[in-house]
Parts: sequence; structure tokens; C-alpha cells
Amino acid sequence: MGRSGSVIVGIIMVAVMFVLFPIVMDSTHSLQTDEYVQSEAAVATGAGVTAADVVLDEALWDDATASVISITSDEVTDVPVANTYTAGTQTLNVTGLAADDSRTLTITYEYDGLTDYTGMGAMVAVAPLLLFLGVIGAVVGGLYVGFKN
Repeated sequence: MGRSGSVIVGIIMVAVMFVLFPIVMDSTHSLQTDEYVQSEAAVATGAGVTAADVVLDEALWDDATASVISITSDEVTDVPVANTYTAGTQTLNVTGLAADDSRTLTITYEYDGLTDYTGMGAMVAVAPLLLFLGVIGAVVGGLYVGFKN
């Protein structure tokens, strides 16, 4: 294969990498996290209060409210939304609740699924970078061999 062939293969490899890399990142996130569904009964709000705290069974992934997938309530006037999260106590503040009422909240959220495997979380986190560097190395090596001949 001549120079033009190696350049074409290099361009194709880079294009394939940009198509596949988001898939690898999504797969990495799916491997790192598990979904947890928690029902919390008798979550009450007082008069004029539209928020309540719920202590979660598992710590939110990345200690971020973005890891809350959904919150539902058996009280039809509630529109529950994850407001803040306190990592030290695993407490999620939920707003959008009807004042002076009691309800059962069902919270679906992501938590660290690799805590049972020492070091696996760090390895999974760097795997996409290693893959990316490997593909870049293969492209650069291929271009070098193509231009060398």
C-alpha cells in the first residue's frame, strides 16, 4: 500500500474512532453504575412546606442529583424533583411536593456498581483513554509505515 492508501486508511480509522468512542463511553458508564429503586413511605410535608428530605439506601453516583433517574409520588398533586444531595448523610432533598400532606415516594437512581471490586472502578474509568491512545497509536504507526515504504 502506498502513501495515499495509508492516508486513506488513517482517515477511515479516525472516522471510525469518532463514531465508536461515544458508544464506548456509554458502555463504561453502564458498567460503573447500577440502578436502584427505593420506596420511602410516609414522607410528610408541613403547612406551607413543599420539600422533604429522604435518606437514600445507597450513595448517589458521583454525589450528583443528575444520577436521580426518576421520582414518583402516590400523591397526584406532587411534581417531585431532586433538589440537593448531601453526600455525608446520603440525604436527597426533594421539592415540588404538595404542602401539608403525606405520600410514598419512589426514587430510581444510579449508584456505584463496582464497590465490591477493589480497583475495578479506576480501571474502568481509564479504559476508554487507553483504547483511544491505542487507536491513535495504530493510526500513527500505520501512517509511518505507509510513508516509510
